[in-house]
Amino acid sequence: MNLGDYVDVPTRFRLALDKWPDLRVVEEPAKIIEIGDRTFISVTVKVYRDLLDLLPCVATAWEPFPGTTPYVRNSEQMNCSTSALGRCLGMMIPFSKMASFEEVQNRQNDTPAAAPRQPKIIVDMPNKEVWPVSKKQLQELSELGYGGAVPANWNEANAIIKRMQVK
Repeated sequence: MNLGDYVDVPTRFRLALDKWPDLRVVEEPAKIIEIGDRTFISVTVKVYRDLLDLLPCVATAWEPFPGTTPYVRNSEQMNCSTSALGRCLGMMIPFSKMASFEEVQNRQNDTPAAAPRQPKIIVDMPNKEVWPVSKKQLQELSELGYGGAVPANWNEANAIIKRMQVK
């Protein structure tokens, strides 16, 4: 994969700060998620453009646990945090590559496992299951002309799509 036009997360962050000097990043507590026989760490970040931003940009990243390379192992949560921030900033300022350099490197030899339809959240609010927003939903929102903040989860995205399709 050619990463020649890749913009790393520290550079994305500096560019965002140049554009929004009052920018704030809020990271939610990490979650442990099991899908089939695989375990992931999930981190969600919200980026507020200024103190009055009512619709912050929201992004979530998952990192396999334990890490699949010696570089990630024992740093899974930190890598996941950086990936989530990079994704959020990538939605705020368009870059040619959304994934972080580390994500691309770490997935070069990663073979996906078959997954059931719903994840089981191990650490989170009691009795709450959340499925992340799908790429298909994001594409559909874009095609419908949606200009709001990125939905926090699959259910929220689905509700917005249904509302916009009725119009």
